[in-house]
Order: sequence, then C-alpha cells, then structure tokens
Amino acid sequence: MDARGFTLIELMVVLLIVSLLLAAGVPALQQAAAEQRLVAAANQFFHGVSLARAQALRHARRAEMRPSDGLHWERGWQIEVGQRVLRREPALPAGISVAHTAGGEVLGYQPNGQPLTRGSWHFSSDGRSRVVVINFLGRARVCNPARETQCSKAELD
Repeated sequence: MDARGFTLIELMVVLLIVSLLLAAGVPALQQAAAEQRLVAAANQFFHGVSLARAQALRHARRAEMRPSDGLHWERGWQIEVGQRVLRREPALPAGISVAHTAGGEVLGYQPNGQPLTRGSWHFSSDGRSRVVVINFLGRARVCNPARETQCSKAELD
C-alpha cells in the first residue's frame, strides 16, 4: 500500500515541539515589547525636550514643555512658545510611570537655549527604567541606569 501524508503520532510530536517553542518564546517576546515601550516613551520625551530648546532658539522666545494636565507627565505633554502651543504628545502607554527631580513640573528654555530647569525625569515600568537628563547647559540625554553608573547620579549633571 502506498500511503502519503503523516501518521497521527508524527503530527502529535510536531504539535508538542511547536507548543514547547511557543511556551518558551512568548514570555521573552512580551518582555522585549515592554522594554521597547519604555525606550520609546523616554525617547519621545527626549525629542520633545530637543524640540523645545530648538524652538526657543529659533523664535528667540522662552519655550516650555509641561504635562498636558499640569501634573502628570504620563498623561502627555505639550510644548509652548509664548502663548502658542506648538505640539501635543499623547499619554504614555499604561504601566509607564514618570518621576522627576525638584523643579521638573515644567521644563523650559530661555531664548538663548539655556535651561530654566535642569534635572532628570525617570521613566519606569516593570522594574526597568530609563532616565532623561538635562544638564546645566541644557543638553539632554537618555541613559539606562542598569548599564550606566553615571545615570544614577543624573541629578548632579
């Protein structure tokens, strides 16, 4: 007899192997996705800071970046030059929290690009974190406290 196809045992073995691979891979994929959401949130904030500084220099006016609701950076923020709102950013994904050093309720730049506020904004989720730091010159950077020892001293920059 010339049979084509797979036996039931062969199919069951293949299904077992696929299910084991999926069981091992899905949690790692979820962790990678959560890490990427955190990195994206910190980078989005960093780009907002850079835009605020650039607009202060471009318009030779004070530029500010502040939480949309006035209190919580997690709920989004807006960039203003004078009374004009240049950009609004939406709320961050659920589970990401933002803490800041003293004075971090409003972030601003003078017309010459010097910061009105310096310090750090700590983005965290599920034990992971990223920090956006603004130094005394107004330069912003993003760092990972798990890999960079200077990141834990971000307030001192």
